[in-house]
This record gives sequence, C-alpha cells and structure tokens, in this order.
Amino acid sequence: MEFLGDAVLDIIVADYLYKAFPSLSEGELTKMKSKVVSRRMLNGIGDRLEIRENLTAKLGKQPIHTSMVGNALEALIGAIYLDKGFSFTFETVLQLLQQNGIDKKVHDVTDFKSKLHEWSQKTRKTLSFNVESETLDTGNARYVIAALINGDVVGRGKGKSKKVAEQLAAREACKEIFRNEE
Repeated sequence: MEFLGDAVLDIIVADYLYKAFPSLSEGELTKMKSKVVSRRMLNGIGDRLEIRENLTAKLGKQPIHTSMVGNALEALIGAIYLDKGFSFTFETVLQLLQQNGIDKKVHDVTDFKSKLHEWSQKTRKTLSFNVESETLDTGNARYVIAALINGDVVGRGKGKSKKVAEQLAAREACKEIFRNEE
C-alpha cells in the first residue's frame, strides 16, 4: 500500500505543480515536488492526522521509527485510491496538502548555497567560501566558514561539518544580500 500511495501522491503533486507553475523547468518543478513529498512533510501531516497514535495502538511498546508515520500516510493514500478511485483521492489529498501548506512549502528555500551561487552568477559577482576555523574536540569536528562576495564576508556559519557550516553561512549571506536588494 505504501508503494502505491507513494506513486499516487507523486502524480497528484506533479499535476498540481505542473498546472500551478507552467513556466517552470522540469528541474525546478522536481525540486518543488521533493519538498512537498519529503519525509519531514509527510511525517508532519501524519502527526496532524494522529496517525502516530494509531500506530502506537497497534505496535504496543515497540518504538515507532521516525519514517513510519509518513510511510503509514502513503499507505493510507494507497488505500483511499483503491477504495475510492483516482478523482476522489486527487481531491482529498490535494485538499490535505493545501491545508498543510503546500503553497508555502514549494517556495521554501532550503538550499541557500545554490540560491547564492545562482545569484552570484546572474550578478557577475565572485562567490567563495573560506574555512575560518576547524577544531577537533574528542573526535567531534567544528567548522566556522565565511561566505564571501567579491572578497567581502557577507555571512558566517558554524557546524559539525563543512557542508552544514557552508549552508548556514550561505543562509546568512542570503539574508544580507536580499534584504539589501529590496
């Protein structure tokens, strides 16, 4: 059921995004779709529908893995599809997604580094990331990374990995850059 529900959910979201944003490229639509059908989003919807409580009742004292709620939601979508058909499922799931912020979610920026790279290319500015410090404390790494535009620091990020620190630095840089462009 989870497999079927996942496929039905994908086509519902793809149809919605294709009609709502006809001028976007396949890549942009794919990024939007992945935000909507992410495990985090599905787990959140499942929690609001109290699926976790029903799983707890069935599993007893067994721990509920974090992805089980989203998986159960997909299985429920599959069951609705089999029982009620595609049109009913489409309308029901789309309404559920809209109630849970699909329109806001598709516009959320989570990859600030990519956004910053795109901006720097469009504006012909040089973007770089510089490791300002790297510490190892009992096997735990900690990085401080600066995001630079044309050599000027516009954001800093701290994290347990270079990737996390770069993303946080890019987020700070985006706040600064796009605030100044308004």
